[in-house]
Amino acid sequence: LQVPNQAFRNRGDLTFEPSGDAWGFNAVGVSHGMALADLDGDGDLDVVVNNLNGAVSVYRNETIAPRILVRLKGSSPNTSGVGARINLTGGATAQSQEMISGGRYLSSDNSERTFAAWNATNRFTLTVTWRNGATSKISNVAPNSIVEVNESGSVVTAASANRSLQPLFSDVSAAIAHVHQDEPFDDFAVQPLLSRRLSHGGPGVSWADMDADGKDDLMVGSGGGGELAIFRSNGAGKFERMKTPAGLGAARSDRTAIVAWRDAAGIELLVGEMASENAMTTGSMARRFRSVNGNFEVQTGLMLGSSVGPIAVADIDADGDLDVFLGGQMTVGRYPEPAASRLFHNEAGKFVIAQEFQNLGLVNGAVFTDLDGDGFSELVLGCEWGSVRIFRNERGRFSPWNPHVTGASLNPQLSTLNSLAGWWQGVAAGDFDGDGRMDIIASNWGRNSPYQWFSRDEIRIYYGDFSADGQIHGVEAYADSGRFVPRRDLQVSSRALPWLAQKFPSNRAFAAASIADVLGGHRPTAKELRVNWPDTTVFLNRGDHFDVRPLPIEAQFAPAFGICPADFDGDGNEDVFLAQNFFATDGDTSRYDAGRGLLLRGDGRGGFSAVPGQKSGLLIYGEQRGAATCDFDGDGRIDLAVAQNSAQTKLFHNEGATPGVHVRLRGAKDNYPAVGAVLRRVNRGMKGAAHEIHAGSGYWSQNSATTVLTGAGDEIWIRWPGGAETISSIPAGAASVTIETSGRVSVP
Repeated sequence: LQVPNQAFRNRGDLTFEPSGDAWGFNAVGVSHGMALADLDGDGDLDVVVNNLNGAVSVYRNETIAPRILVRLKGSSPNTSGVGARINLTGGATAQSQEMISGGRYLSSDNSERTFAAWNATNRFTLTVTWRNGATSKISNVAPNSIVEVNESGSVVTAASANRSLQPLFSDVSAAIAHVHQDEPFDDFAVQPLLSRRLSHGGPGVSWADMDADGKDDLMVGSGGGGELAIFRSNGAGKFERMKTPAGLGAARSDRTAIVAWRDAAGIELLVGEMASENAMTTGSMARRFRSVNGNFEVQTGLMLGSSVGPIAVADIDADGDLDVFLGGQMTVGRYPEPAASRLFHNEAGKFVIAQEFQNLGLVNGAVFTDLDGDGFSELVLGCEWGSVRIFRNERGRFSPWNPHVTGASLNPQLSTLNSLAGWWQGVAAGDFDGDGRMDIIASNWGRNSPYQWFSRDEIRIYYGDFSADGQIHGVEAYADSGRFVPRRDLQVSSRALPWLAQKFPSNRAFAAASIADVLGGHRPTAKELRVNWPDTTVFLNRGDHFDVRPLPIEAQFAPAFGICPADFDGDGNEDVFLAQNFFATDGDTSRYDAGRGLLLRGDGRGGFSAVPGQKSGLLIYGEQRGAATCDFDGDGRIDLAVAQNSAQTKLFHNEGATPGVHVRLRGAKDNYPAVGAVLRRVNRGMKGAAHEIHAGSGYWSQNSATTVLTGAGDEIWIRWPGGAETISSIPAGAASVTIETSGRVSVP
């Protein structure tokens, strides 16, 4: 096609703006090869473009901005220094480029690199790190210079010979050697208009003391054909696979969330199940098991009229035992129709339905967290094609709360929490600004997707039984010239709705149609959902409202699922880990694989910055799902487990953090881990960031109930479930403590 060439200007924040017209790089044609070179010797790079059935285009770069051109003379046979890293310092920002050969479409640049020199008075330092590790350093480089660096003058130093820094985490996945299994299933045969396979949602991952030996063990969910995996920890970094409980062997479909806790009668285990891979089954359950002396016995499960997604547990009525919320993730064959969710009260070890939640949407994430500091946990949900929902706890009964929201990135129409509609996945809570109030963080689909083209307007999905056959189909749509039009083409749409092929005789006719034209008489009865907020976001708790802050752009490069708030580097501020990527997309969409698992360092004021993978040590290239934290070797540093769909479960040992105090709470007899308690380290009367004990959070996962308190301070303040408070002194030199509800401290 004869289309204009495009150029994009880097705004400096990892976003770009169209600049082809302003730069004169907008010729209409069919262009293939392109290469850069300084053709006129003025130190900037000119452009050569090869055009199909046309003359070559040559563009002279006429910028007047100061610059420095670098050429390398490498040792034979690599005479151009290919692979060398060039760093320029001395300006407002350090710059770095690598000398490459090829890499363009059928093309290769000249072996030279241009750097911005900011202004004509600066002096710069140029450092070249050659492929053999040797370095060449040139000081006092003036702007508007052409610098040629010869490898023969390089030197090998201790710094260049061993220049890699020790990352924060080391990969110790071999300690469990676990690979998630998931049998293939064709979701598109059931609902052809799905944008992704719903059967690829798992697994979750959880930490809990499954044998009551005082050490947290690791559990990983399973897909179809797999079985739940439980790994017993020896508390020193070694793991042994335990026997899978009867009833949790080879699964017919995905196991979703895994939650476990200890009470007076033993250890309670709940495992959610999906029904997405059995079109004849619309309901599912959370399977329930009880362990006494290491022997698991099957108990009556908790039923739900839809596939179970998240499970969250808390003592919602302050009666001393733990109650359960089951989130309805979807109803098979009826996506995106809202699924039912349920709250169960624990009555002397028997779970009874206490509250039905209808029409919440598709609940992917759930967490109980005390947002108002009264000792009673609110319920926070992340919903797909919906919002982050909050239900206030009124002494065991929940009512919806739609608080006001503020934020620099909000438009006036987005004024309440429920107005921020997204494809929300996981939700978690943490005190990210150190004010003692629990904030909310929720993972979303991000901005690196085809939907980004339409992000200035909302995305919609119209759904219903459009063929009168009992089957639900959802038609996605976006705004175009003041009307909404289908996202999918006629060929795909007619697989779900065969009558469209008769209604529209050509692709051209379908392409010109609006949603009203496509659905015709079905439009008035079609139900509608919307998305206007794709960002993974933190919501800072201001008491009566929330301050909305999208996470840095790196967090928006891929869909995010698991969320782990924790002080990973031990500086006293809460950080965040995000599990990313999704591969099983529809045939029109490439896989979402731009994430490697992202560590975000918190600044203690609600802000975050991305930590590169080579510094964090987190380099995970698969489909990450659930993630959970635990100090599994008791060294006062928070470690991390990350589950992947149909790939290796990753286990990371934290080796670079400043150690904190390892804290285990002893709660009421039927809430032994003190789920719902809030801890703060106290230094000279000043309280640090709040840490809350959860059972079920993030995405289908559970962090260890044993926490690590970082920062300074020789006391620990605790608000226990129900609102009672204690302050306990940390014994001098103690690396690990156990605290009872009375405030009594013991050192293991």
